[in-house]
Amino acid sequence: ERMIVVYSAATAMHVVRLQWENWRDLIEQVHALGAPFDIVVKIPGFVSSSYQPGLHRCNSLGVRPEDYKPDKHDLERYLNILERFLLSPRGRLALQAGGVVARLARLIIPDSHLELTAEDVDVDTAEGHFRQGNTSVLFHRLTHAEEDLILGVYSIKMNQLNPMDPSGHQEKRVSWWPQAGAFFRSGLNVGWWTSDCERWFQEIMGEFRDGKAVVLNNSRWTRRLRGFNTSLKLAQNLDTVCADFLNASPETFQ
Repeated sequence: ERMIVVYSAATAMHVVRLQWENWRDLIEQVHALGAPFDIVVKIPGFVSSSYQPGLHRCNSLGVRPEDYKPDKHDLERYLNILERFLLSPRGRLALQAGGVVARLARLIIPDSHLELTAEDVDVDTAEGHFRQGNTSVLFHRLTHAEEDLILGVYSIKMNQLNPMDPSGHQEKRVSWWPQAGAFFRSGLNVGWWTSDCERWFQEIMGEFRDGKAVVLNNSRWTRRLRGFNTSLKLAQNLDTVCADFLNASPETFQ
């Protein structure tokens, strides 16, 4: 049994209101929203995937020294690696990630809506799986390393020592785009990609074009997104109202 899973009640309500007639239409509509979602299969009984962490290796932007400041050549390398990955077979999964990851995928992958209808879940290699009663739920999803690559994450080795880290040093992470946590906790995240998201995205793209883009750590990205905090409260209230409605009216999805 194939299903689409979305991760906010507001998104679910929005999808219910859309006009779709079949599986392909449904995927195209959710794709057009820019919402995070997974295509899953439900199989009776316990089914285990043969997927092992580390199976899908990808390039990374690497570990850099504490005083590292990316230049235009680093930016060009990031953009080249980003394009190569998104045009690879694994790149299509970025379309399901929502947020900035999915927007970058839609920017680079031609006819991206067709990519999402091109294949089903391979239960033998599914990265994600969990039990739901007597049913196994399996799905494909980007690895954390793949998301880091798309968002342009660098690891910065600090001078401070950290005996708990294999390298012996503390590390921080900086990125060309906000890491997923910073974006999804901001007011830009109402469950799908909005006109506010697009205006903000085009502002950052303008900085890339003008040579003014800089890498920021998670805290600084969070502060930069703080201007949308009013929208965050509205989004949280909307999600609560939608969740209450869906819990009271489960037949909505019948």
